[in-house]
Amino acid sequence: MVRVSSDPGSCYFYYPRLVCVVGVRDDAKGTTNFAPVTWATPLSSDPPLFGICLSPATHTHQLVLKTGEFTINFLTEEHAGLASTLGKLSGRQADKVKELALELEAGETIATPSLAAAYVAAECLLVERHHLGDQTLVVGEVQRLHADAGAFDADGVLRVEATSPLLYLGSNRYATTTKTTIRPADPGAAR
Repeated sequence: MVRVSSDPGSCYFYYPRLVCVVGVRDDAKGTTNFAPVTWATPLSSDPPLFGICLSPATHTHQLVLKTGEFTINFLTEEHAGLASTLGKLSGRQADKVKELALELEAGETIATPSLAAAYVAAECLLVERHHLGDQTLVVGEVQRLHADAGAFDADGVLRVEATSPLLYLGSNRYATTTKTTIRPADPGAAR
């Protein structure tokens, strides 16, 4: 295979990424904004911390800093159109919940709701933020999880045969995983 070398430019070389839809209240308007984010990752198990990268120019960034809380919502492949539309509409001008007739679930530990369509959602309190380049890494401590029954196995691993997680490839293109999990052989067992 021929390899090419290039400047980093686009950040798509480390995609695909799991689509995470961030929910946050807009108390001034009495609405909730939802925006897809792919630069998102767990940061710690104890305490349970989750990080999302947001551009300071976004409405979502401003609202998270103002309210000090947010939800993270993970969608299946059937919701690619929803994720795309949420990314194209600005919560500054549009009430996304009303325009898209989104069904919400009330939070148990925070006032921000989650998306009913999410196969798993988490309620987070803002605990830290770090400015990194052109992004802010927003760190939330997970307060509560809500998951579809059957989405995860007894070990807490996503059941891809039952749930097709939405992945973002870049340039408004999406994918999902196969319906098969792979368990590599133990390399030490062959010795």
